[in-house]
Amino acid sequence: MKKTVVAAVIGSVVASASAMAAEVYKSDDLSVNIYGNLRVRYETTDNGIMGADDTFTGEGTELGLNMTYFMPNGLYVNGDVLKELNIIPEDGNGFDDEEFTKFASAAIGGDFGEFRIGRMSAVQDTLAGQYDITWEYGGTANIKNDWSATDRLTNGVQYKFEKNGFTVMAQYHTGQEYDDRDGVISGDIIEIDQAYALGVAWESDFGLGLSGTYTSSERTEKDKIFGDDKDDSWTLNATYAWNSLSLAAMYSDYDFAGDEQTGVGAMVRYDFPIGVGLYGVYDYVDYDTKDNTLDQFTVGADYWLTSQVVSYMEYADMSYDEEKTAIDGQKMMDDSAFTIGMRLYF
Repeated sequence: MKKTVVAAVIGSVVASASAMAAEVYKSDDLSVNIYGNLRVRYETTDNGIMGADDTFTGEGTELGLNMTYFMPNGLYVNGDVLKELNIIPEDGNGFDDEEFTKFASAAIGGDFGEFRIGRMSAVQDTLAGQYDITWEYGGTANIKNDWSATDRLTNGVQYKFEKNGFTVMAQYHTGQEYDDRDGVISGDIIEIDQAYALGVAWESDFGLGLSGTYTSSERTEKDKIFGDDKDDSWTLNATYAWNSLSLAAMYSDYDFAGDEQTGVGAMVRYDFPIGVGLYGVYDYVDYDTKDNTLDQFTVGADYWLTSQVVSYMEYADMSYDEEKTAIDGQKMMDDSAFTIGMRLYF
């Protein structure tokens, strides 16, 4: 690995973003902000399962616009749009930028809480998986995806209330998320007919945090492989922070149209006064229906150059009890990966 080249490319991208301003306009009634982050990293893998091999990428870079209009009696109206793109195409011609609208929603809120409608983060993605503090590779036990309404929602309605350290969320989703997993074998597209989710979180003033989520979705027809038309998932999460030490753990249980899986995740992190952090994450997944298990270890270090710029390096190793391709087309193959990168937030 040519580390000098890695540092030069990362540094040039960060320098080009230094002139960006977040606040576009602000008055007593209106706030307009441009926000997001620039990402660039070098990645190498053994078998190409966890990511690309020997390549630079800017995948995951985000650019968003947030507008809030403040009204009398504490009411407000908000609009938020976030685009995701790849500023360094892996094939060099720009065709694999993978640009898409990540979030796009409108909300009205006040003392009663907030109602939001549009494309948004799912309850599970918002409240679960706090144990995953990795930059790239962890979080395998927090099994989530669009097609079970546990990652992002295309047509969602959400209510959220926060007070005194408590957060309560409820969502309803009208579907249209494709199940690409079935397309591996049959080519059929199975959509979500509807889905709902509930979540609650609590943050104490002495470092302890607890949360739980439940999501249930119904498909338009039965899964061709596992024979069911309903997805259910729930998670339990705990975090604890004491001075420079952070701990977290998660338990998750899933039934994806008859495909049953269980996940356990745990992490430890220590932050030094000089801005350097060291961390480790363990993920375990029991693919009960597919008769296989996964163990994954991720270790890394990061350094905050400023409050907006972070550099990091990370290594991960994943190992299956049995290497194979599952009946739904999922590649269950061992792999390891290493990445070094930088992000600038604005």
